[in-house]
Amino acid sequence: MDTHTFFVHLLLILIVSRLLAELAVRFQAPAVLGELTAGVILGPSLLGWIEPSTTIHLLAEIGIILLLFKVGIETDIRRLINAGRQSLIVAMGGFFMPLFSGFALSYWIFNLGGLVSLFIGGTLTATSIGITIRVLSDLKRQHEKEGEIVLGAAVLDDVMGVILLAILYEFSISGGVSVMNVGKVLTFILLFFSSLRLLQSLSRS
Repeated sequence: MDTHTFFVHLLLILIVSRLLAELAVRFQAPAVLGELTAGVILGPSLLGWIEPSTTIHLLAEIGIILLLFKVGIETDIRRLINAGRQSLIVAMGGFFMPLFSGFALSYWIFNLGGLVSLFIGGTLTATSIGITIRVLSDLKRQHEKEGEIVLGAAVLDDVMGVILLAILYEFSISGGVSVMNVGKVLTFILLFFSSLRLLQSLSRS
C-alpha cells in the first residue's frame, strides 16, 4: 500500500467512523457500535473499499494499547480490588454459561467432536476488555460501582478462559495435560494479581 492510498483510507475510516458514532449516540447507543458498523460497511463484508491490511492491523493494535493504558491511568486499583467478590460472581456466570452453551450447541446440535466443542465453548468465554472499557467510557460509567464490577469480571473471565484454552491446547497436542505448562500459566496469573495487591498496599502507605 503506497502512502497516498494509506492516507485516503485513513481519512475515510475517520470520517465514516465519526459520522456513524455520532449517529449511534443520537439513538442513545454507545459510540463504539457506530464505529464497528463503519468497519462492516467499509470492509470486505459490504463495500470492500478497505482490506484488513498489516498497516490497519498495526494501527488497531496501537489504538487498543493506548486505550487500555488510558484506562489504567484512570483506574483506582483499591476500588477495583474491593469489587472482587461481586466481580467474581459475575465472572463465573460469564464464564460457565458461554462455555456450556457453546459446548452443547456444537456437540448436540452440530454433531461436532467433544474436544472441538470444548474449544468452541472455551473461545466464547473470552471477553473483549477493549470493547467493554470503551462502552463503559461512552456511557460515563467506568468509575461507577457497576463499571468496576464489570471491568473486574472481564479480567477474571479472560483469566479463566486463558487457563481453560491452555489446558485444551495442551491436551489436543499431546493427548494429556502437562502440569508444568499449566503451572507456568497459573504462576504468571498469580504474579499479576499479587502485584496488584502490592500496588494497593503501597498506595495506602
